[in-house]
Amino acid sequence: MKLTPDDLRIRQALEQIETPMYDIAGAVREQRARRSHRMPLRSPQRILAAVLAAVLLTATAAAAMVQLSGGWNALFGRGVMMPDGLATPVWQTQTVDGCTITLEDAIVSEQQVAVLYSFRYEDGSDIHGDSRMTMLGDASLLMDGSEEYCVSSSGTGSLDSTDPSVEYYYSAFSLTEDPGDRQLTLTIEPASTMEQTDSLPAPVDLAAIYRSHPVSLQEEDSGAQRLAALQQQDCTNALLPQSYQSPEIQFAGVAFEGDLLCVSLRMPERNLYDSVAAQIDSLRDIRTGRLYFGSQHGYGDADCDTELYETQFEGLTEQDLPYLEPQISYQRFTPLTKDGWSFSFCAPSAQTLTRQLNLNAANDMHLTGLTISPLGLELTGTMPIDSASKEHSFFYDRQAPTVTLVLRDGTIVKTAARGSSLSSGSTDAATAEFGIEYEFQAGSESRRFLKTETIAAVRIDQFTISIEE
Repeated sequence: MKLTPDDLRIRQALEQIETPMYDIAGAVREQRARRSHRMPLRSPQRILAAVLAAVLLTATAAAAMVQLSGGWNALFGRGVMMPDGLATPVWQTQTVDGCTITLEDAIVSEQQVAVLYSFRYEDGSDIHGDSRMTMLGDASLLMDGSEEYCVSSSGTGSLDSTDPSVEYYYSAFSLTEDPGDRQLTLTIEPASTMEQTDSLPAPVDLAAIYRSHPVSLQEEDSGAQRLAALQQQDCTNALLPQSYQSPEIQFAGVAFEGDLLCVSLRMPERNLYDSVAAQIDSLRDIRTGRLYFGSQHGYGDADCDTELYETQFEGLTEQDLPYLEPQISYQRFTPLTKDGWSFSFCAPSAQTLTRQLNLNAANDMHLTGLTISPLGLELTGTMPIDSASKEHSFFYDRQAPTVTLVLRDGTIVKTAARGSSLSSGSTDAATAEFGIEYEFQAGSESRRFLKTETIAAVRIDQFTISIEE
C-alpha cells in the first residue's frame, strides 16, 4: 500500500517518540484500582481503545511538529514557521565510509525544489574540531535523470547548537519545468576534512621584491593580467613557512592598486576535496607589533589552472614595506569518503504564483515581474546603469523595494532581501535587467515558509497587488 504524506509524517512521528514501553494491561489494572467499588467498571476493550486513541492523538500532534524539529530550527531559528503538509518527509539514510547522510524533508513547488539533509559520523563523533572542519561536496539535483532542468542553486549549513555530532544542510534549486511527481535525484559529492594551521610568520622582504619591479594594478585587471605583471618581480628568495612541505604554494608578489597594497600568493587551482591552499591573513608591523588585516580576493588565469590569492590592505605605503611581515595560514583538504551519496524521491508540487507588473518604483526602477513560491518571492525589472562602471551588484548603489504580504486571515508577513542579480546585454547599454530575491520572515530572526494559496495581497513600497482566489 502506498502511504500518503500524512501517513509518512505520522509514521515518522511514531518512530521518533522515545518513551518506555507502555504496559497497557498494567494501566488497566491501575485504573481499576483507583476507582470506587460503587462505580461500574468499563470493559478492558473500551479502556484499551481509549489508551490507543490517546497515543494516536499524541502521535498526530507530533507529526504536525516533526517538520519544525531538528534541522529546520537549526538552520532558520527556533521561531521558524512551516505550514503543515508543505514539506514532504523523505527520510532516506545512506552511510559511506563511516559518514551518514539522511535526506529528511523536501519542499517541491512548480519552479523550485528545496531539500533538508543531515550529516553525522557513524561513530557519533563531533563534526568539527578546534582546527579541523568536515566539508561536504557540492549538491546537485537531477530530474528524470537529467541535469538540464536545473538552472541555479543555493545552499547553507548549520550545526545543531545542542548536538555537535550533527550538521544540517539546506539546498534550494530552480528548475525550468514543474518537478511535481517527477523522479528527482539529489546527489552529494564526496566529503573531505579541512585542517587549518595558525597564522605563521613569513620572513619575506616585501620592499626588495617591490623594488625589483614596481607593479601598479588596475581594478579591472583580470587574473591573467595580474599574474603576468607580478611574474616580472624577483621572488626567488621569498621562502614561505611550509615551502618544503607544500612547494606548490609560492609567493606571487607585491603591488599597489591605487592606494591599496596588494600582497599575493600563487598556487594551483584549489580543490576542496584533496589539495592544499594558503592565504595571507595579515601583515605584522615589526616596529610596533600591530597586525593589519585586509580583504581577500581570488583570481584565476586564462586556463583556470593557476590561482592568485590576493589580500588588499588600506593605509599602507611603499615606505612601510621594509617593516611588514606577512602572516600566512595553510588549509589542507583530505578525502574523507571515496564516493558520494544519491537519493531519489518524488513529491507533488505546491503552487507558484506569477504576475506581470508595470510599476515604476523608487531609484528609477521599473518592475516587470513578480514570482511567489513557498520558499520566497522574486521581483524582476529594469533599471538605468552607468555604462562606464564595472559594478554589477544591485545592493552596492541601490535600495531594494520593501515587500510585505497580507495573508487571507489578515496576518502581515514581512520579507528580507537575500540576493540580487544585475545584467546588461552589452557594455554600453544604458539599462540593465535585475532580479531581487526575498525570504519570508517569522519575527526578526527566523524564516517562514508559505503556501501561496494563503496569500491575499502583496505590497511593494506604496503599491498593493491583490491575489485573486
